[in-house]
Amino acid sequence: MKKIILSALLIGGAAVAAQAQANSVLVFGDLGINTAKDANDNKSFGFNIHPGVGYQFDDHWTLGVTGSFGTNRSKPKGAKEWGFSNTYTAGVFGRYTMPISKIFAFYSQAEALYQGQSDGSTASGSKSIKSNGFKANVVPAIAIMVHKGFALNFSFGGAEFETMKVSGVKGTSTHFGLTFGNQMNIGVSKNFACGRRHKGHHMKMNHGSRMEKEEMEQDSKEDKSED
Repeated sequence: MKKIILSALLIGGAAVAAQAQANSVLVFGDLGINTAKDANDNKSFGFNIHPGVGYQFDDHWTLGVTGSFGTNRSKPKGAKEWGFSNTYTAGVFGRYTMPISKIFAFYSQAEALYQGQSDGSTASGSKSIKSNGFKANVVPAIAIMVHKGFALNFSFGGAEFETMKVSGVKGTSTHFGLTFGNQMNIGVSKNFACGRRHKGHHMKMNHGSRMEKEEMEQDSKEDKSED
């Protein structure tokens, strides 16, 4: 529950940045934290973060880099050391955004990533098992515009394919999955305009409130008067 609430808040904040603006930098991300202890005093802890940054070169398309890091740890009752599984990814993404109304927008994001994993224990002298591979996924989502480039993003699963090879072990495992409707993620995003608006050129917005557009038009008039 803690993970769901925190992820919702962070992703909600990130989604605000999803609104499409040509010649802008998109920053997004989500974060999750969870802790638990059962009736037998077995403990577990989890943390994951997934940030990204990209350049939106027109009103629909954004390209950039993204990555993630996560750790899951557990410690049985009476144990002194934690068992862990650390994962990370790094790669590129492409996002296509389509407005639905002044407030809502639909977007689909595809990612191609290198991934790695390390499983082991915090006990002194113990060796971890390392794995690496490739991961690709496509996730459709809905963005709700909040204010001036901030948006909340909601996704409900997607499609993913991944390969993983354990170091020192022959063979590579593969996995393909569809998670539509099986999980929900909430994220936050923000668009930052690149430099000063140019005379005679307005940052186009596919969606957003009428007030935001009026504010941008007023800013453009002020820029012209300064020129």
